[in-house]
Amino acid sequence: MKLICKLFLAAVLAHASVAWCADEDGPWIADENGCKVANPVPQPDETIRWTGPCKDGFADGEGVLTFFASGAPHSRYEGMLKRGWAEGQGRLELPDGSRYEGEWRRSMENGMGRRDWADGSSYDGQWKDGKPHGSGQFRLPDGRMLMGTWSDGIFEGDQDTPGQEDEQPFDPNRT
Repeated sequence: MKLICKLFLAAVLAHASVAWCADEDGPWIADENGCKVANPVPQPDETIRWTGPCKDGFADGEGVLTFFASGAPHSRYEGMLKRGWAEGQGRLELPDGSRYEGEWRRSMENGMGRRDWADGSSYDGQWKDGKPHGSGQFRLPDGRMLMGTWSDGIFEGDQDTPGQEDEQPFDPNRT
């Protein structure tokens, strides 16, 4: 159980550190037509393809953004971009099999959304700045669920899934 807790927290924090959080003057990447999108973690030999509209040199509107590493598809975002930033509703698929679908603001998970990891765990609830924040539920790969309040990616408590009273309480923050 401790390993699952550590993996969940590591995944959330790792994702938050690369969660498309470029600042206004941060790095940008342009597609073959010169349409730019925010790119906070530039990689060697990285390219993009944007299928949506371009306005004033920035991806702007509904479309699909695909990142390529050495010519091979790497990650894919489908949804709204505004001046090169993911804004509004969108879906991100990552090469490790994880995905996020929900609300975005300045290319970070913000608002309501769901993140699914390849191991079968998931978080469904409120997000802020790329981290669980507010009410939500975290499902472990074995099906157990934790419901409650999160603050800046840290579980603050509330309740375990009903019917689990006989088990040791699950604390995702315990190391």
